[in-house]
Amino acid sequence: MQSNNYWSSTTNANNTDNAWIVNMWNGNVNNNNKSNNNYVWPVRSGKWQPPLFSFQSLYSSYRKCRKNKRNTINALRFEINAEEKLFDLSRELESRTYRPARSVCFVVERPKMREIIAADFRDRVIHHLLVTNLEKIYEPIFIFDSYSCRNGKGVHRAVERLNVFIRKGGLNGRRKLYYVHLDIKNFFMTIDKGILYGMIEKKVKDEELLWLAHTIIFHNPTDGCIIKGNREILKHIPPHKSLFHSSEGKGLPIGNLTSQFFANLYLNELDQFAKHALKAKHYLRYCDDMILLGESPEILLEQRERMRDCAEAKLRLSMSDKFSRVAPVSNGIDFLGYIVRPDYRLVRRRAVNNLRERLNAYEKNLTSVENKITVARYDFPSIERLRAVIASYWGHFKWADTHKLKKAIINRYGFLKEYFVFDKMKVELRYPDPGPFRTIRGQYRYFAEKFKGAVLFFQAGCFYEFYDDLKDEVKEILRLKRIRQSRRGVTYGFPIKYGKTIAERLVKRGMPVVFIHETDRYLTRIKERLPFVKMT
Repeated sequence: MQSNNYWSSTTNANNTDNAWIVNMWNGNVNNNNKSNNNYVWPVRSGKWQPPLFSFQSLYSSYRKCRKNKRNTINALRFEINAEEKLFDLSRELESRTYRPARSVCFVVERPKMREIIAADFRDRVIHHLLVTNLEKIYEPIFIFDSYSCRNGKGVHRAVERLNVFIRKGGLNGRRKLYYVHLDIKNFFMTIDKGILYGMIEKKVKDEELLWLAHTIIFHNPTDGCIIKGNREILKHIPPHKSLFHSSEGKGLPIGNLTSQFFANLYLNELDQFAKHALKAKHYLRYCDDMILLGESPEILLEQRERMRDCAEAKLRLSMSDKFSRVAPVSNGIDFLGYIVRPDYRLVRRRAVNNLRERLNAYEKNLTSVENKITVARYDFPSIERLRAVIASYWGHFKWADTHKLKKAIINRYGFLKEYFVFDKMKVELRYPDPGPFRTIRGQYRYFAEKFKGAVLFFQAGCFYEFYDDLKDEVKEILRLKRIRQSRRGVTYGFPIKYGKTIAERLVKRGMPVVFIHETDRYLTRIKERLPFVKMT
């Protein structure tokens, strides 16, 4: 195989060569105009493609990698002199001196406690490079009904497909249908690296791609691993679920793109067995969760045992006994966070309980009751995080019959209506950023319109000020005298230090109070002001 000297040979090129590189980058190069015999021009399917370890290949992988990681600290560090770092990576790969850097280990506690071992951003670029090239070989081989970490697939497509299988297999409810749910015991921790690499060797003929796959697969990410967060939590991870306790030559880290792809590749053996040996019409898989549907419980039991034997003999994997019973589909299939039934779909109870747990925490943080007065705090960073949480769960709920569930949650957690407007699937802030104002009176009236029926305590320096006439009842309670001359149009005001006492007096008379406080930001010559606390 020719070595790729293309990018290394052009790094010190003159201006003419640099212009030629730009043309090549834009795809405007004619192969007949090549002047350097060291350049490698791979052509597949009539399209020019850059060499595997070239700068252009790495740059393409870098752009994919940074899509969802651009605001992380490692991605930002890499972005400083990114081109230089990509050239360094290219040289390391070409000379085969590349070695993965130290990984980062932390624990996530939702939806259940797991150990995550994530690669450095630099190595993630390499992972994208490897997976992109392996996908070209293996995607045509994978069965249609494998839904984990593939383009155009995913959790919701898998659940939709299961509903299709239920309708077809059960003849739209006219025939009784059964299912068996198969699951691999400690899947990622028991993957055999030797078997995995042997699968790749059978199909991949490119030596560079094979070398890179071998480097990634047989790298031990626990060596020199950086532990983040509370180290004590790691002790609560059962040994059989931790890569730190895996046997030699076994286990892939949860948290890397390569691990997700290798999981599909490894279990493709079971997929092919189910489709071709068992002739299973209604079979689908998401990661290591597999569903088989059939009319006969006896046939499903036989298929389950044959799948178990295949997993042990060919892949050295053990099936879990937890989900392996055969049951009628009418009982509901617990699959990927949903309870799937022939006529409808529900959200799994654990997901609902997790949402309630988080809403309870936010309610405690944002609201309180003091002397029979309810206080709602406008902590906008927390409110925005809460909005993201609700939107995420609403996105999960929309794939099930959850209209009554969402309505019940909104009614139970009444504080949500204080901060959000719920419009079908959207969750929007009730009081969005008002933007710049030309006058302070205009700013005051904006909030007066937003909080109709409430008395505004509008901060201006060391005072709470009012820019419109107040109701007689409010004036009587506040005992304020009208200010006759004011450049800003102030009609009433009092020092901030009396704010809480006066507000409590109003609230006890049935009048809500909203505190509008200044921030340190100037959008125009008028200071930015935002809701701070509402007392009812």
